[in-house]
Amino acid sequence: MTPLRIGLIGSGGIARAHMHAFTEHRDEVELVAVCDIREEAARAYAADAGVDAGAVYTDADALLARDDVDAVDIATIHDQHADNAIAAARAGKHVLLEKPMATSVPEARAIVDACEDAGVTFMVAQMLRYLPHYRNVKRIVEAGELGRIWACRADSWFGAALPGTMTRPNWWGFDGKRNGGGCVMMVSTHQVDLLRYFVGDVVRVSAKTWGDHPLMSNGAEDRAVASFEFANGAMGTLLSSYSARTPWMYQSLLLGEKGTIYTAPPLEGGVIDQHHAPAMIASEGRETRPGRNGIDAFTEVAPLMDGLVGDNPFTNEIVHFARCIRDGVEPASSGRDNLNTMEAVHGVYASAAAGRPVEVSEL
Repeated sequence: MTPLRIGLIGSGGIARAHMHAFTEHRDEVELVAVCDIREEAARAYAADAGVDAGAVYTDADALLARDDVDAVDIATIHDQHADNAIAAARAGKHVLLEKPMATSVPEARAIVDACEDAGVTFMVAQMLRYLPHYRNVKRIVEAGELGRIWACRADSWFGAALPGTMTRPNWWGFDGKRNGGGCVMMVSTHQVDLLRYFVGDVVRVSAKTWGDHPLMSNGAEDRAVASFEFANGAMGTLLSSYSARTPWMYQSLLLGEKGTIYTAPPLEGGVIDQHHAPAMIASEGRETRPGRNGIDAFTEVAPLMDGLVGDNPFTNEIVHFARCIRDGVEPASSGRDNLNTMEAVHGVYASAAAGRPVEVSEL
């Protein structure tokens, strides 16, 4: 089997989370070039990943011109995503793009169109879809064990704007132009996508945002509450914040007519530790012992390893990307599918600005 030859564009923090796939699954993916506008960062990444020093670039076009690059892994700042992805597609490269897809819905649609016109595979790195227990939650929902889903919720509380937390007050994640928004875009896009993965497409959004925090600039919000109406009639709620005085927390809840699934992340550990928190289920189809407050009715959702290579979601998504290209199948988080995630996220901003619910078809 010939591995997929990948060029990395952007070698910052999130790209570091991708490195395990490149170093431990060389039979599936081979990192052949690294690009970053900061040459020292690109060289450091290449050295750690075992990439030849002669394959380090500060110009993405130079990397895209290489004949031995089959695909690109784009991990740049959000406002660069559209230009990077469209250029890659036009160069005939398959595209793996970090979330969020783009800083506007028209940009997101333009990326999808460019990739489809070029006939290349386009996948968005919605890594929560590649966690083994969430893969099993998806199977359980599709099997009907929870019955009709009538409500869902996601919380994304990331205290980056709390005093003493963020050592970089001019961080681009606080800049509405570079980030594409504030806390919803930065920390909740994954959670919105997870709700869509389980429940289906969002058709209507109602939201309120607050952006009066002194660290926010160019319209970025530090707090948001949103309600989503899904195509199947279910309702969802998102709570998102950079500045709430809470533990950092990423959690989700599904309420069905026949059962419930929720996650209860640990208060300690990093972001990935929170996402690795097991999902818990109670349903009519399982033995239940209601007990005190019904908590004894819940059992852990087992991991489902079908198509996955381990418990690292970043590694799983990159290997999945390579296999989809090899087998000619659509990725689980394809660009076309993820347009609705972008519509839901940007619907939060559109609704907050208009002061009314918005249909995602309006965007």
